[in-house]
Amino acid sequence: MIPALASPSCRPAASQTQPARRDGLILLALCFGQVLLWSCAFGLTYKAPEIDSAEQFVWAFALESGYWKHPPMPSWIMHGLLQVFGPSVTLPFVATQVCVVTALALAWRLGCEFMSPRRSLIATALTSLVTYHSIGADNFNHSTALLPFQAATVLLFFLATRRQAMHLWVLAGLYAGLSMLVKYSALMPIAGLLVYFALDRRLHNRKALLGLAVATGTLALVLLPHIIWLQSTNFLPFQYARSVARPMPGLTSSLQGLADFTLVQALRLLPMAVGLAYVLAPWRAIALDFDKPAIPPRDLLFLWIAALSPLALTIAFAVVTQTELQSRWGANAFLFSGLAAMACVGRVDTPLLLRRTLTVVVATHVLASLGLTLSKTVLADHLHRKTRANFPGAVLAAESAKVWKAYSNAPLRIVVSDIWLGGNIVANSPGRVAVLIDGRMFKSPWVDEAAVANCGALVLDDQTGGADEPPANGPALDALMARATVTGTWNLPWAVSQQQATQAATGVVRWGIIEPRNPGACSIR
Repeated sequence: MIPALASPSCRPAASQTQPARRDGLILLALCFGQVLLWSCAFGLTYKAPEIDSAEQFVWAFALESGYWKHPPMPSWIMHGLLQVFGPSVTLPFVATQVCVVTALALAWRLGCEFMSPRRSLIATALTSLVTYHSIGADNFNHSTALLPFQAATVLLFFLATRRQAMHLWVLAGLYAGLSMLVKYSALMPIAGLLVYFALDRRLHNRKALLGLAVATGTLALVLLPHIIWLQSTNFLPFQYARSVARPMPGLTSSLQGLADFTLVQALRLLPMAVGLAYVLAPWRAIALDFDKPAIPPRDLLFLWIAALSPLALTIAFAVVTQTELQSRWGANAFLFSGLAAMACVGRVDTPLLLRRTLTVVVATHVLASLGLTLSKTVLADHLHRKTRANFPGAVLAAESAKVWKAYSNAPLRIVVSDIWLGGNIVANSPGRVAVLIDGRMFKSPWVDEAAVANCGALVLDDQTGGADEPPANGPALDALMARATVTGTWNLPWAVSQQQATQAATGVVRWGIIEPRNPGACSIR
């Protein structure tokens, strides 16, 4: 993924070549095992993708310069995956885990600049226990897709500051730009790198400043098409962000919100902290050298800023803008937490400690994967509790294909629905289906009025919440439902058996068919 990253600190002496190579192979085995474990756990038990993955299924229909809520890179990635592998419920789970382990592998590579490959391996293995990298990685969304780009940017920036090679500055700017195309919050770790540049006086020279200027120019070139798109759409993602942002109501509430946010982040860091405490417990019979590793001060400064700046700057942004902190904003804050922790403890890169680290890490992943997936599927079904994981997405897609075929000889090309229902249709349909999100064409610019008229459309309205709740999809979808020539209702077996679903409303979806006017002229870009 990142070219030309070999460095003297990662080239061990001849006597250490075999152990270092073995550590690298262990890292690859851990990465492969994590992808296999979590992908199988999710893929074999979940009946539907999580909501953010469903959203990517919908957006990936077309390669846009941006989407109404977010920048485009994750949807481009999903578009490519769909072209190669086709749609499936399992696909986003595999993609998510690949993003996570790629980021962890790059974090390990950065750690090799500060410490031995084995110590970096221990740190990386412990970092994988952060819940954002394990039980929270069941969504292919902008936060998980950002992880490898964030890690690559930090690594390349570090190498550029040390080697002063212009191609490394270009690559650092390239990956910083790609990070911003994944998620705008990538600005936080990028800003942290600029803070480090300002604090490290050894970088205050003409060559380093030129390199930083080149990186900045590269970033600007990467972002230029997206910036043009933002201007042409009146900055749709920022309008969305303002619409969902919650203002802080006062000092007391702000402090309470900050405390709640901090507590949630601590809980999500807790598995790593417990694992670290376990492997370093002084009562264990391990021969430890408690001399701290000899990391140069400027390298230690870089590591701490890279580890702490995403969370610190996120909190600072919320305080300055008087915006309530959301717990999910910490998703990209702990990528280098293991490295920072290992830089502060005694030298622990012994074979025995590595084995104990691997034991606790593997055991935690296995237990967490079993607990999460079974609780959201098998146990939820037993207790008749609806979750995204046990939603009958395949049944919905089958019913959609059946009812469409009953009233039209043309292929089903357009579904009008919310993100959730539409994403499930895409995930379980062999053909290419476009989703007109909520009936709003600015949300799905690949569908226009002519396409709806010529291709026809299946309109779906999720009414599971009950008649007492207001419509979730709004007047645009209602207007299209009113154009349907035939309508009906499905009772889907959500957390119940098919027989029970016919006796009581569980998953209730109203459907309507807008018959194709001219299937031969059907065109969706």
